[in-house]
Amino acid sequence: MASVLEIIPLGGIGEFGMNCMAVRYGDEMLILDAGMGFPEESAYGVDVSIPNFAFLDEHRDAITAIVLTHGHEDHLGALPYLLKRFNVPVYCSHFTAGLAESKLEEHDLMGDVLLHRVEPRDVVDIGVFSVEFIRVSHSLVDCFSLGIKTPVGTIIHTGDYKVDETPVIGEPIDLRSFRRYGQDGVLALLSDSTNATVPGRTPSERAVIPAFEEIFSEARGRIIVATFASSIHRLQIVLDVAQQFNRHVCVLGRSMHKNVEVAERLGYLDIPDGLLVSLNDAKLMNDREIVFLVTGSQGESRAALSQMATQSYKGLMVEEGDTVVLSARIIPGNERLISRMIGFIYKRGANIIEEKRRLVHVSGHASQEDIRIMTEAVRPKFVVPVHGEYRMLFRHKEFVKNHLGYAEENIILIENGDVLELDGERAMVVDKREIGRTFIDESGFEEIDSETVRERKQLAYEGTVTVVVTIDEESGELQDEPRIVARGVRGLGTNGFPNPAGTSRAGGDSIMADAKRVVTASITGASRQTLADETLLKEHVRVELKRFIQKQTGARPVILPIIVQV
Repeated sequence: MASVLEIIPLGGIGEFGMNCMAVRYGDEMLILDAGMGFPEESAYGVDVSIPNFAFLDEHRDAITAIVLTHGHEDHLGALPYLLKRFNVPVYCSHFTAGLAESKLEEHDLMGDVLLHRVEPRDVVDIGVFSVEFIRVSHSLVDCFSLGIKTPVGTIIHTGDYKVDETPVIGEPIDLRSFRRYGQDGVLALLSDSTNATVPGRTPSERAVIPAFEEIFSEARGRIIVATFASSIHRLQIVLDVAQQFNRHVCVLGRSMHKNVEVAERLGYLDIPDGLLVSLNDAKLMNDREIVFLVTGSQGESRAALSQMATQSYKGLMVEEGDTVVLSARIIPGNERLISRMIGFIYKRGANIIEEKRRLVHVSGHASQEDIRIMTEAVRPKFVVPVHGEYRMLFRHKEFVKNHLGYAEENIILIENGDVLELDGERAMVVDKREIGRTFIDESGFEEIDSETVRERKQLAYEGTVTVVVTIDEESGELQDEPRIVARGVRGLGTNGFPNPAGTSRAGGDSIMADAKRVVTASITGASRQTLADETLLKEHVRVELKRFIQKQTGARPVILPIIVQV
């Protein structure tokens, strides 16, 4: 094979979530991140989606390690499913490892996985690759960019980052290391595009502190703060301000409990003794003495805040006089859920504060001037925008071209499944692989293929038609008139075919009779081989009835033939 480096995104390009990328040289491959996404198909028994890892099967023997940039679900959530297929070593920070361990325990994988914990500026040799872990700022703690030296040159994968010189927890972004790489020469910068449409700098995590202090000083009743459980900087701010205003904190929600426990155990959260209280103790306290730190900032129906707004969450409800703070950005696609939840909160008489009213949230992603700082520090030959919808990737490209002087051919836009080839002098997409997605059911453990989800969607939008046919087991002759039952099909009723708008009852009866004749003809005209094989006969009946229904109504329902042999 020629001496080229291949970069193949399996998810996270042109979409939010499912960040996962393969980096291959010769017969060795690294997997960078293993994230999950939150698909629109959530109404069909699907909570999350992960990349379809079938593409990696052909490179099974080449995969040497999984390297994680940080612990957000869109970079970590698919790890157990990936490790079930390819049990290779995992490299990540201490906090990311803490989050990963709880996932691996849930999937009963802890005893089988080799998890390497690394520190900022650690350099790990993995086959032909040498990976340095560079500290970056983000809304989570213990996050890395990756400096990867390869036989054809150095690439830098930023992960999620922003240029924050005053983080609440930990050290600021390590720009010195990025500049060192820039001086030595960087072939390609794979750079976060999530906020590429936003001008200026992304504010520091500390920027939200004054707004929280104002809210706590003004509130006369209970305070309920909803944020991402992974926003450790934000959690520390809430804890600090609560202590400042003599309030105790009660943590609600499974993921919030888990992340607070992991962060405190590893020393990332500083929680004074006696500050945290149980739910039972919180219920006994004066309203001005308590803050609830809860999940559900995205309106998720099973999260703590939504249940408090619509019903009782373990005996606790949003009440008149409460102040509810939504300290999180709206993930695209969740607008309706959040709006509905806000409506319920207002109905209960509570006051709501969100980022449009006060500065209670700042992004964890690089805005345009952060992108400028990163790119000028690294000075790569090629810029490859990653993470985010295609419009964000495109705006990233336009900003780098118009404001940093990069030529069009040195900014490479890629999509999931593209094979980007670099040989040290050139960078171009040479192939396109079909990379699908796998869905995870509501239990969080079972994988569902895309065909099953497609059928569920078809059932929801097009309905079902059940046709029952009774035939003689020996002769194959019909023993009774076929029975047809429709559910949720436009133009069809529940027990057959009603007369369409503008037709008489006789016309409706005619359509029903025609449908039954189609099924009857499909049986009488079937070959001996088809009649002898129930599977073939079902498919034969299904196809004939499908053609008829589609011609008469334009509908494409799921058709379920039932063959009864007597």
